[in-house]
Amino acid sequence: MSRRFLRGLTAALAMSAIGAFGAPQPAAAAGQTITVWWNQGFYPAEDQAFRQVVADWEKKTGNKVDLTFYNGSDLPSKIISAMTAGGVPDICYVDNGDFLLLPQAVWNGKVDNVTDVVDTEKSEYSSAALAAANMYDNVSHKRAYYGVPLKQQALHYFAWAPMLEKAGSKPSEIPKTWNAFFNYFAGMQKKLRAKGMRVYGLGYSLATKDSDSTYLFNQTLVDYGGAGIVTPDGKLHIDDPKIHAAAVKALTFLTTPYKEGLVPPGAINWGDPDNNSAFYAKQIVMTPNATISIPVAVMDHKDEYYHQILTLAPPLGPDGKKVTSLVSVKLAFIPHGAKDVAAAKDFLKYLIQPAHIDAYLKAALGRWLPVMPSLVKSDPFWTDPSDPHRPVATRQELIDPTMPWFMSFNPAYADVNAQQIWGKAEANVMQGGMTPEAAVNQAAKEITAIFAKYPVPAGK
Repeated sequence: MSRRFLRGLTAALAMSAIGAFGAPQPAAAAGQTITVWWNQGFYPAEDQAFRQVVADWEKKTGNKVDLTFYNGSDLPSKIISAMTAGGVPDICYVDNGDFLLLPQAVWNGKVDNVTDVVDTEKSEYSSAALAAANMYDNVSHKRAYYGVPLKQQALHYFAWAPMLEKAGSKPSEIPKTWNAFFNYFAGMQKKLRAKGMRVYGLGYSLATKDSDSTYLFNQTLVDYGGAGIVTPDGKLHIDDPKIHAAAVKALTFLTTPYKEGLVPPGAINWGDPDNNSAFYAKQIVMTPNATISIPVAVMDHKDEYYHQILTLAPPLGPDGKKVTSLVSVKLAFIPHGAKDVAAAKDFLKYLIQPAHIDAYLKAALGRWLPVMPSLVKSDPFWTDPSDPHRPVATRQELIDPTMPWFMSFNPAYADVNAQQIWGKAEANVMQGGMTPEAAVNQAAKEITAIFAKYPVPAGK
């Protein structure tokens, strides 16, 4: 990582950071017990990092936390069931909650307002974090902060350097332009199979479940010019010819390699961990992934982490310009009906103090990036030039062009994700024999019907 880049990164973050670390917040009365449901981490260090925050808060306040970790695939349905039948915890956090759950729950009046929590560190948060947390409750007819931003993710690309070398290439030869970049990895498949290796060039997640496939399609939609599918006023523009064309191009781009045998056949069934597993098994040369969990999970294997696994900056987009990355902000929330809201808010205020949230994300080995720009400016962990992965992700998510996800503008898009509309469109092309044009037309009808259920008032 060049010193010039690190100086530029520090300067840019200095300009974007506002305020200093927030002062500690007063604790709730001692003797309280709060129930917390938390998404199980991808590796043990994530869970241990959160346990440490819990232990520190318990020691400081004299309160207790009844903490349960749940598999991320199971937790959304468990939360929805609790909201429907009663018996909600005091705090929930689920990795894909912003994709599948939280905006709709806020719309339906199922989540408590946490503006007083967010306000304690509001000056520290990025604009994307605040936009993601600011949602509309159609019961109270109020827009407010209903989620507490903790961390963020974007889509990154990973490849095996030894595979490139075995194919007669090297990392410095990876192209920087759109078609050349992806054609390069497709070409690696042919070269490696000629050497007797049963590998696939591209590890695209193309399933109708979990969030990796959702992330991949929507980022590709943005790459092809579809960023305006939902505008900040909450309006849908799926019928705009430019957006329609972008969707057709994105669908064609992702499904054609699958039909050509450049993506593993099982990718149509991959859950979020499965492309990681296929990568570690060296079944694929390159895969997109929505965090840097792929290298971080093998950090103890020094040669793999520092020399074999590559974290790549995105290629220039199809238009020849830098792509705009969709940044997904991860939010903790308090379900309506929680038994001890005061203590829950006290815990969240403690967690998001900059020193505490930075320690938590670092202890989780940097899989997620901060949503407070000052942390990246002040803590060299995030820009360490000796690390081949974190600085690449930091630049992409905090310096290069980014935008919030579409559900930040209208909760209807979270329903689009939950119903896997675009994943079904991919399946219609890959397995159902539809043309991309016909699949997009069908998806557009379904998306339009979903948006009709979420008429966000003008100015809200």
